[in-house]
Amino acid sequence: MINENQVKDILEKILIEETSKVSRYDFSKIQFKIDELENSLIETMKELRKLEESMPTGLESLTKGRTNTISTNLSDSHKLIKVLKDKIRTHKRKIYSQSIEEKKK
Repeated sequence: MINENQVKDILEKILIEETSKVSRYDFSKIQFKIDELENSLIETMKELRKLEESMPTGLESLTKGRTNTISTNLSDSHKLIKVLKDKIRTHKRKIYSQSIEEKKK
């Protein structure tokens, strides 16, 4: 015999599954945005290096520690973005991969 709670649980699972699906278009859109973010971050890192190289000697003692901290934070952010990209790519492959079963003759 099926009771009301079992029906609720099953319906909840179905609803959660439906809302957790992501379309290919949404995956592509997010991946594109992450690529844009990564490219912007790389450009920012290049600009920071240019700033460090053009810094007058008289200001190096004031700015060296802060620019190093900024550089480290940008580098760490870049690593996190790469991890995020890989996780999204892996998740997309997992969702949309098709299992092919060989038929035995």
